[in-house]
Amino acid sequence: MLSHAVENVPTFEHLNLDFGSQSCVRIVNNHFTADTEIQNHFSPGLYISMLGKCRCETFDNDKFEDCDYSYQFIVATVEEATNSKLHFAKNTSWQTFSIMLPLNQFHKYSLPQVKGLSTKLLRKDRLAESGPIPRDILSCCEAVWQCTFQGIERELFIKAKALEVLSLFLHKKNSQSLDVLPSRLTNLQSTLRYVESHLEDNWSLDAVARLAASNPTYVKQDIKNLTNMSFREWLKKIRMESALEKLNGKESITHIAHSIGFKSQAHFATLFKNETGISPSEYRKSLLIQNVIEH
Repeated sequence: MLSHAVENVPTFEHLNLDFGSQSCVRIVNNHFTADTEIQNHFSPGLYISMLGKCRCETFDNDKFEDCDYSYQFIVATVEEATNSKLHFAKNTSWQTFSIMLPLNQFHKYSLPQVKGLSTKLLRKDRLAESGPIPRDILSCCEAVWQCTFQGIERELFIKAKALEVLSLFLHKKNSQSLDVLPSRLTNLQSTLRYVESHLEDNWSLDAVARLAASNPTYVKQDIKNLTNMSFREWLKKIRMESALEKLNGKESITHIAHSIGFKSQAHFATLFKNETGISPSEYRKSLLIQNVIEH
């Protein structure tokens, strides 16, 4: 298993937000190709963290515990420098967009007094709040995670989005209202994102309803309202999109089939050809030819 500090994660970025201040933004959008243990250091401050894909094991009380923070925001204060230890399994992802404000700037941002709740993501901390990320804030985070800018353009883009996230978050906090979907749809959105990151499981409408703590009848209609597709159509679409992405890599077609929920390569190949008109191996070959032509 690999082990290194968060600063050595290939996609880790740290930027100061303004002059004359210790405020900063930290970004990670990483896919782990091997079991990896991350040492994460936190200086004193208020951390407003938005998490995309983030299923990991956190080290607490001398043991690791499995946690899924996917598509959640976490607000916590760190009153003295501390470290946390995270373990990411092979083929998992970690997306985080975290803004740190110095403790002496609480009054500047009119932030509420934090409550004495604990979280395993940070140690020696105080958690103010956690919950599903509001839609507009998530859009800002995803824009950064998907950004392909380089150099000064990237730095300016990240800082602009960080300030946008901070302003949206503070507005929602000060108005005492998070602009999120009704709780049933919010839970379903979070559940569907979980399904997307666990396509290897055998998903049914009943299983999704249980995970969303909802009724299958409601879930069936809510998925239709959210996606304009039935659950089966949506699941097939997500699996095909994942297959197209994975076929651009070096995994075997059999492994890809199993990783997105097909029990056999033959079943996967049949469905793939029905959807695209060519077999998975033919699609991969076309990608190789295209890469040769482009380079």
